[in-house]
Amino acid sequence: MSKHDPILLFASRLLPKQKAIDASALYAWCRRLDEITDSDTTQLSIKQQHLIDWQERFVQLYNGNPVDNMDAALYQCLQRHESLTDEPFLDMIAGMKADAVDNRTISTMDELEEYAYQVAGTVGVMLLPLLGDNVTLSKEPAIALGKAIQLINILRDASVDAAMGRIYLPQDMLEAEGVANVDVLGLKSSVGYCNVVEKVSKRAHVLLIEAEMGKSTLPGVGPVFVQIIVELYRGYLVRLEEMGFDNLNIGGERVKVSALQKIMAALRALKDI
Repeated sequence: MSKHDPILLFASRLLPKQKAIDASALYAWCRRLDEITDSDTTQLSIKQQHLIDWQERFVQLYNGNPVDNMDAALYQCLQRHESLTDEPFLDMIAGMKADAVDNRTISTMDELEEYAYQVAGTVGVMLLPLLGDNVTLSKEPAIALGKAIQLINILRDASVDAAMGRIYLPQDMLEAEGVANVDVLGLKSSVGYCNVVEKVSKRAHVLLIEAEMGKSTLPGVGPVFVQIIVELYRGYLVRLEEMGFDNLNIGGERVKVSALQKIMAALRALKDI
Protein backbone atom coordinates (compact mmCIF):
# COMPACT_ATOMS: atom_id res chain seq x y z
CA MET A 1 0.00 0.00 0.00
CA SER A 2 2.32 2.72 -1.27
CA LYS A 3 0.30 5.82 -0.33
CA HIS A 4 0.06 5.07 3.39
CA ASP A 5 3.12 2.94 3.95
CA PRO A 6 5.33 3.26 5.96
CA ILE A 7 3.80 5.41 8.71
CA LEU A 8 0.94 3.11 9.72
CA LEU A 9 3.01 -0.03 9.24
CA PHE A 10 5.71 1.28 11.57
CA ALA A 11 3.04 2.30 14.06
CA SER A 12 1.33 -1.10 14.00
CA ARG A 13 4.66 -2.77 14.77
CA LEU A 14 6.13 -0.37 17.33
CA LEU A 15 3.18 0.80 19.42
CA PRO A 16 1.84 -0.98 22.52
CA LYS A 17 -0.64 -3.76 21.79
CA GLN A 18 -3.98 -1.89 21.93
CA LYS A 19 -2.66 1.13 20.04
CA ALA A 20 -1.05 -1.20 17.50
CA ILE A 21 -4.47 -2.80 16.97
CA ASP A 22 -5.94 0.66 16.40
CA ALA A 23 -3.15 1.53 13.94
CA SER A 24 -3.91 -1.70 12.09
CA ALA A 25 -7.58 -0.67 11.85
CA LEU A 26 -6.54 2.66 10.33
CA TYR A 27 -4.19 0.85 7.96
CA ALA A 28 -6.94 -1.54 6.84
CA TRP A 29 -9.33 1.34 6.10
CA CYS A 30 -6.69 3.20 4.08
CA ARG A 31 -5.73 0.01 2.25
CA ARG A 32 -9.31 -0.65 1.20
CA LEU A 33 -9.59 2.92 -0.05
CA ASP A 34 -6.40 2.33 -2.05
CA GLU A 35 -7.94 -0.78 -3.57
CA ILE A 36 -10.79 1.33 -4.94
CA THR A 37 -8.46 3.89 -6.51
CA ASP A 38 -6.07 1.23 -7.85
CA SER A 39 -8.80 -1.03 -9.25
CA ASP A 40 -8.54 -2.22 -12.85
CA THR A 41 -11.74 -0.54 -13.99
CA THR A 42 -11.05 1.86 -16.86
CA GLN A 43 -14.35 3.71 -16.44
CA LEU A 44 -13.49 6.62 -14.21
CA SER A 45 -17.16 7.39 -13.63
CA ILE A 46 -17.48 3.98 -11.98
CA LYS A 47 -14.42 4.65 -9.83
CA GLN A 48 -15.82 8.03 -8.81
CA GLN A 49 -19.09 6.37 -7.81
CA HIS A 50 -17.21 3.77 -5.76
CA LEU A 51 -15.45 6.60 -3.93
CA ILE A 52 -18.77 8.33 -3.27
CA ASP A 53 -20.14 5.04 -1.93
CA TRP A 54 -17.05 4.64 0.27
CA GLN A 55 -17.51 8.14 1.65
CA GLU A 56 -21.16 7.41 2.48
CA ARG A 57 -20.09 4.16 4.10
CA PHE A 58 -17.54 6.01 6.25
CA VAL A 59 -20.16 8.53 7.37
CA GLN A 60 -22.37 5.59 8.33
CA LEU A 61 -19.47 4.02 10.24
CA TYR A 62 -18.63 7.31 11.97
CA ASN A 63 -22.24 7.60 13.12
CA GLY A 64 -22.09 4.19 14.77
CA ASN A 65 -23.31 1.85 12.02
CA PRO A 66 -20.30 -0.10 10.69
CA VAL A 67 -20.95 -2.47 7.79
CA ASP A 68 -18.45 -5.24 8.54
CA ASN A 69 -15.82 -6.35 11.06
CA MET A 70 -13.08 -4.11 9.66
CA ASP A 71 -15.39 -1.11 9.79
CA ALA A 72 -16.29 -2.12 13.35
CA ALA A 73 -12.60 -2.20 14.30
CA LEU A 74 -12.19 1.35 13.01
CA TYR A 75 -15.32 2.48 14.84
CA GLN A 76 -13.93 1.06 18.08
CA CYS A 77 -10.67 2.91 17.40
CA LEU A 78 -12.61 6.15 16.93
CA GLN A 79 -14.48 5.52 20.19
CA ARG A 80 -11.21 5.05 22.08
CA HIS A 81 -9.71 8.25 20.69
CA GLU A 82 -12.21 11.10 20.86
CA SER A 83 -9.81 13.61 19.27
CA LEU A 84 -9.75 11.49 16.10
CA THR A 85 -12.41 13.23 14.00
CA ASP A 86 -13.85 12.47 10.59
CA GLU A 87 -11.89 15.31 8.93
CA PRO A 88 -8.72 13.44 7.87
CA PHE A 89 -10.75 10.51 6.50
CA LEU A 90 -12.96 12.76 4.39
CA ASP A 91 -9.94 14.79 3.26
CA MET A 92 -8.23 11.59 2.12
CA ILE A 93 -11.27 10.54 0.11
CA ALA A 94 -11.32 14.00 -1.50
CA GLY A 95 -7.72 13.50 -2.61
CA MET A 96 -8.56 10.12 -4.11
CA LYS A 97 -11.51 11.63 -5.98
CA ALA A 98 -9.17 14.21 -7.49
CA ASP A 99 -7.06 11.36 -8.88
CA ALA A 100 -9.97 9.58 -10.56
CA VAL A 101 -9.86 11.68 -13.73
CA ASP A 102 -8.34 11.41 -17.19
CA ASN A 103 -4.98 13.06 -17.84
CA ARG A 104 -4.38 14.00 -14.19
CA THR A 105 -2.37 17.21 -13.78
CA ILE A 106 -1.74 19.69 -10.98
CA SER A 107 -1.54 23.43 -11.60
CA THR A 108 0.66 24.85 -8.84
CA MET A 109 2.94 23.89 -5.97
CA ASP A 110 0.23 24.96 -3.51
CA GLU A 111 -2.20 22.56 -5.17
CA LEU A 112 0.41 19.79 -5.07
CA GLU A 113 0.97 20.31 -1.35
CA GLU A 114 -2.77 20.28 -0.70
CA TYR A 115 -3.03 16.98 -2.58
CA ALA A 116 -0.03 15.63 -0.65
CA TYR A 117 -1.80 16.53 2.59
CA GLN A 118 -5.02 14.86 1.46
CA VAL A 119 -3.51 11.51 0.51
CA ALA A 120 -0.62 11.29 2.98
CA GLY A 121 -0.55 14.12 5.53
CA THR A 122 -3.94 12.90 6.72
CA VAL A 123 -2.32 9.66 7.84
CA GLY A 124 -0.21 11.54 10.37
CA VAL A 125 -3.32 13.34 11.64
CA MET A 126 -5.12 10.01 12.03
CA LEU A 127 -2.22 8.52 13.95
CA LEU A 128 -1.55 11.36 16.40
CA PRO A 129 -4.38 10.53 18.85
CA LEU A 130 -2.94 7.02 19.16
CA LEU A 131 0.46 8.38 20.16
CA GLY A 132 -0.53 10.70 22.99
CA ASP A 133 -2.27 13.84 24.10
CA ASN A 134 -0.22 16.58 22.36
CA VAL A 135 -2.33 16.41 19.21
CA THR A 136 -2.39 20.16 18.56
CA LEU A 137 1.33 20.57 19.26
CA SER A 138 2.30 17.63 17.03
CA LYS A 139 -0.13 18.17 14.14
CA GLU A 140 2.02 20.34 11.88
CA PRO A 141 5.14 18.10 12.05
CA ALA A 142 2.93 15.07 11.38
CA ILE A 143 1.39 16.74 8.35
CA ALA A 144 4.85 17.82 7.17
CA LEU A 145 6.07 14.22 7.32
CA GLY A 146 3.13 12.91 5.33
CA LYS A 147 3.45 15.64 2.72
CA ALA A 148 7.19 14.98 2.37
CA ILE A 149 6.57 11.27 1.88
CA GLN A 150 4.00 11.94 -0.83
CA LEU A 151 6.15 14.50 -2.67
CA ILE A 152 9.07 12.09 -2.65
CA ASN A 153 6.89 9.20 -3.81
CA ILE A 154 5.66 11.40 -6.66
CA LEU A 155 9.27 12.04 -7.66
CA ARG A 156 10.05 8.33 -7.35
CA ASP A 157 7.03 7.35 -9.47
CA ALA A 158 7.27 10.00 -12.19
CA SER A 159 7.94 7.59 -15.06
CA VAL A 160 5.30 5.12 -13.83
CA ASP A 161 2.71 7.89 -13.53
CA ALA A 162 3.62 9.29 -16.96
CA ALA A 163 2.91 5.88 -18.50
CA MET A 164 -0.61 6.20 -17.05
CA GLY A 165 -1.08 9.73 -18.38
CA ARG A 166 -0.49 11.41 -15.01
CA ILE A 167 1.80 14.38 -14.37
CA TYR A 168 2.00 15.49 -10.75
CA LEU A 169 4.74 18.09 -11.15
CA PRO A 170 3.15 21.57 -11.11
CA GLN A 171 2.14 22.79 -14.55
CA ASP A 172 3.22 26.38 -13.90
CA MET A 173 6.72 25.24 -12.94
CA LEU A 174 7.01 23.01 -16.01
CA GLU A 175 5.78 25.80 -18.28
CA ALA A 176 8.27 28.26 -16.76
CA GLU A 177 11.06 25.85 -17.73
CA GLY A 178 9.66 25.34 -21.23
CA VAL A 179 8.69 21.71 -20.56
CA ALA A 180 5.72 20.36 -22.54
CA ASN A 181 3.42 17.68 -21.14
CA VAL A 182 3.87 15.61 -24.29
CA ASP A 183 7.58 15.34 -23.52
CA VAL A 184 6.98 14.24 -19.93
CA LEU A 185 4.44 11.65 -21.05
CA GLY A 186 6.97 10.46 -23.63
CA LEU A 187 9.62 10.13 -20.88
CA LYS A 188 11.78 12.77 -22.57
CA SER A 189 13.84 14.47 -19.92
CA SER A 190 15.54 17.86 -20.22
CA VAL A 191 17.51 20.36 -18.17
CA GLY A 192 14.30 22.30 -17.52
CA TYR A 193 12.45 19.18 -16.39
CA CYS A 194 15.27 18.23 -14.01
CA ASN A 195 15.22 21.76 -12.60
CA VAL A 196 11.57 21.30 -11.64
CA VAL A 197 12.32 17.93 -10.03
CA GLU A 198 15.13 19.56 -8.06
CA LYS A 199 12.83 22.33 -6.80
CA VAL A 200 10.18 19.86 -5.63
CA SER A 201 12.94 17.75 -4.08
CA LYS A 202 14.18 20.75 -2.10
CA ARG A 203 10.67 21.42 -0.81
CA ALA A 204 10.38 17.80 0.30
CA HIS A 205 13.73 18.15 2.08
CA VAL A 206 12.44 21.19 4.00
CA LEU A 207 9.32 19.25 5.01
CA LEU A 208 11.48 16.37 6.29
CA ILE A 209 13.41 18.84 8.43
CA GLU A 210 10.14 20.25 9.82
CA ALA A 211 9.01 16.73 10.72
CA GLU A 212 12.39 15.93 12.26
CA MET A 213 12.42 19.11 14.35
CA GLY A 214 8.91 18.40 15.63
CA LYS A 215 9.37 14.76 16.55
CA SER A 216 10.27 15.60 20.15
CA THR A 217 6.61 16.54 20.75
CA LEU A 218 5.62 12.91 20.21
CA PRO A 219 5.46 10.56 23.21
CA GLY A 220 6.71 7.00 23.47
CA VAL A 221 8.20 5.46 20.34
CA GLY A 222 6.92 8.31 18.15
CA PRO A 223 10.31 10.02 17.75
CA VAL A 224 11.95 6.71 16.84
CA PHE A 225 9.79 5.80 13.88
CA VAL A 226 9.58 9.42 12.67
CA GLN A 227 13.38 9.54 12.55
CA ILE A 228 13.55 6.18 10.75
CA ILE A 229 11.10 7.40 8.09
CA VAL A 230 12.94 10.73 7.74
CA GLU A 231 16.26 8.97 7.20
CA LEU A 232 14.77 6.52 4.70
CA TYR A 233 13.09 9.20 2.60
CA ARG A 234 16.10 11.49 2.82
CA GLY A 235 17.95 8.60 1.19
CA TYR A 236 15.57 8.74 -1.78
CA LEU A 237 16.34 12.44 -2.19
CA VAL A 238 20.06 11.70 -2.14
CA ARG A 239 19.51 9.05 -4.82
CA LEU A 240 17.56 11.54 -6.96
CA GLU A 241 20.40 14.04 -6.68
CA GLU A 242 22.90 11.35 -7.69
CA MET A 243 20.75 10.77 -10.80
CA GLY A 244 20.92 14.47 -11.68
CA PHE A 245 17.19 14.70 -10.82
CA ASP A 246 16.38 12.78 -14.00
CA ASN A 247 13.60 10.46 -12.85
CA LEU A 248 12.22 9.74 -16.33
CA ASN A 249 15.07 7.82 -17.95
CA ILE A 250 14.97 4.83 -15.62
CA GLY A 251 13.04 2.33 -17.71
CA GLY A 252 9.59 3.12 -16.34
CA GLU A 253 10.49 2.04 -12.80
CA ARG A 254 10.50 3.69 -9.39
CA VAL A 255 13.53 5.44 -7.96
CA LYS A 256 14.88 2.96 -5.41
CA VAL A 257 17.49 2.57 -2.71
CA SER A 258 19.08 -0.74 -1.81
CA ALA A 259 18.17 -2.90 1.17
CA LEU A 260 21.55 -2.05 2.71
CA GLN A 261 20.81 1.66 2.36
CA LYS A 262 17.47 1.14 4.13
CA ILE A 263 19.22 -0.67 6.99
CA MET A 264 21.79 2.11 7.25
CA ALA A 265 18.99 4.68 7.36
CA ALA A 266 17.40 2.83 10.28
CA LEU A 267 20.73 2.65 12.11
CA ARG A 268 21.34 6.38 11.62
CA ALA A 269 17.89 7.08 13.01
CA LEU A 270 18.47 4.96 16.09
CA LYS A 271 21.84 6.64 16.65
CA ASP A 272 20.21 10.07 16.60
CA ILE A 273 17.47 9.22 19.13
